[in-house]
Amino acid sequence: MSDIYMKGNKTRYSTRKTKKFAGGRVCIDKDCEQVLSIYNDNKQCFKHAPKKQPRTRGWIDPTKKKS
Repeated sequence: MSDIYMKGNKTRYSTRKTKKFAGGRVCIDKDCEQVLSIYNDNKQCFKHAPKKQPRTRGWIDPTKKKS
């Protein structure tokens, strides 16, 4: 038998489906006609959505980390 084939197993657990939202939604900001993706749960486009602070708990700056 040739070694060019890979063997694998099916996942034994069910995978979660991707969340989808209504299609054809438009940004709620005044004078913006950007159509939102069906995967975007926001009511505003990226340009008009409020900025969010990323979760940094437990993050260590690699430049200050001791080896």
